[in-house]
Amino acid sequence: MSRRVRRLLEPVDPARGVHVGHGDVEALLDRAREDVTSYAPPAPAPAPVRQRTSLLIPVATFAVVMVAGAAIAVVQAVSGSTRPPVPYVLPGATAAACLEQIAGRLQPTSYDGQSGRYERLRVSQDSGMSTQLPDTLGMATVVYSEDWTRWLAEDGSGRQRIVRGAPEYPDEASRNFYAEHPGHLPTAGTETRELGRRGLPVAPLPAPDPAAMDRELYQPRENGPSQALVGVADLNRGRVLPAAHRVAVLRFLATTDGVVCRGELTDPTGRTGVAVSADRGRGPRPSPGDHGRELLLFDARTGELLASSGGVTPDGAMVWSTVYLERGYTDRPG
Repeated sequence: MSRRVRRLLEPVDPARGVHVGHGDVEALLDRAREDVTSYAPPAPAPAPVRQRTSLLIPVATFAVVMVAGAAIAVVQAVSGSTRPPVPYVLPGATAAACLEQIAGRLQPTSYDGQSGRYERLRVSQDSGMSTQLPDTLGMATVVYSEDWTRWLAEDGSGRQRIVRGAPEYPDEASRNFYAEHPGHLPTAGTETRELGRRGLPVAPLPAPDPAAMDRELYQPRENGPSQALVGVADLNRGRVLPAAHRVAVLRFLATTDGVVCRGELTDPTGRTGVAVSADRGRGPRPSPGDHGRELLLFDARTGELLASSGGVTPDGAMVWSTVYLERGYTDRPG
């Protein structure tokens, strides 16, 4: 933004002079991408008084600034309110007792008790990228599926095989851009990569204890309980979890405020599991509005993570962003 434009905007900036405090940054940015509506409730009309007095009404300010593709959202309550802060836990939210039930009667998997030089993981997930269109503020977007299998040793060596689906485009402008710039697109088909020592980073495996899982996976804590689910999903993308670690994960989530049971759901492969979710934007300083939720699907017998979801379609269908297909150990890459 040029200095001249800044000088012109400053007099009408609704957040001018407002102190910017800490908040749930990810949720605020998510809201800023699509909505600039103020979510402050209307101030109640003051009650009639018989004598003249001064009245201070708390007001909330929501300002959004878009500069060079970056979004900055500010939510700040003006001093004067004596109300307590918004509760950290959603109203009506309860601990996810369904996960404690799974942990209490956990059954072994086919790979429990086994070992091998390589951890073998097979995962299916949605991927994509966006590129700014030349001479415009628009973005060209492409999405594609990836089915990858990874054989990874403790030193980061092994092999990775990716089967990438055909690209799909949300609009004609995106299709035309990538047709003119094919070098921006990843190659569809099968791609195999041999990994030398430290070829890929190996995610550390926390101690098999709920408190350790809480410390390692619930970060950054300012993002609220949905971040705990993100941490569990990321750990399962990088490591095979033995039985003791699966129990620790289940008990960690079962006692995390804001994580709630959602009953049984079925993933894209037809496997039925027990679902839990946590709403985004519900950290220590909750953000206004609905930001959607993170959701995990667990096998009711073994406690394995089957799938994770970050949203639903307009007609209410679940969008499974990651499906965990195979796990195990082997002494040789496939």
